[in-house]
Amino acid sequence: MSEEKMDAASLAPEERQAIILQRVNSTGRVIATALAAEFGVSEDSIRRDLRDLSDAGLVQRFHGGASRLVTPALEYQRREALGNEEKQLIGRAAAATIPAGSTLLVDSSTTIVHFIRSLPATLPVRVVTTAIDVAAAALEHPLAEVILLGGRLNKLTRSSTGAATVEAIRALRADFCVLGTCGIDDDLVVRADDYDDAFMKAAMMKASNKTLLLASSEKLGRAATHEVAPLSAVSSLFTDAHDNPILKRIEELGLDVEKV
Repeated sequence: MSEEKMDAASLAPEERQAIILQRVNSTGRVIATALAAEFGVSEDSIRRDLRDLSDAGLVQRFHGGASRLVTPALEYQRREALGNEEKQLIGRAAAATIPAGSTLLVDSSTTIVHFIRSLPATLPVRVVTTAIDVAAAALEHPLAEVILLGGRLNKLTRSSTGAATVEAIRALRADFCVLGTCGIDDDLVVRADDYDDAFMKAAMMKASNKTLLLASSEKLGRAATHEVAPLSAVSSLFTDAHDNPILKRIEELGLDVEKV
């Protein structure tokens, strides 16, 4: 057995599943026999990995492998538990770029919660959001003014939606729009799983001078259902991706890419 295969075989199931999930989202599908050979484990182990990922709503299983989900619609608590360390690093990197006195228009995203928690305690900011979890995190910041926009609450995104919310966003002018995303597809379009969420994100981008997009590596190349905006409309991308095939194309757009 080669040293590379021995190293792969020593991975914990959670580590192996994270790699498999990234592979599914970047290539579209994986085959169990090929994964078993790559990781130096049994096909039964790989099938358990794929079953766990499927049960978590992250992939679509088929006989002999798994494919990318178009609309996984994960519950908030389940999404919050995924890639927690990477989300913290991304949130911290984005928070470090915010000047004092900025008005931030932020959406609903577990990565955005980490961004809010990473804002320096000495930094005066105004946080305007539709998301109850983001607002709760911002309330813990000693110098943040927090504005929660009202509307009908979306259970999936845990945020306000509807005509009144959109009108409130359109009346604003923010320094920065800070967004999470469900995916950046192969056509370099920012996408969302939920229709209302996609609409809110687009409105926030139009109401802001700059847009910061926070996207963990598994979101690159993922085709969520609803279009938000072309990636070219984003000012900066913060990601933990380093060797994702789509990353080079994103950098060729001239987009400011911050890799954590």
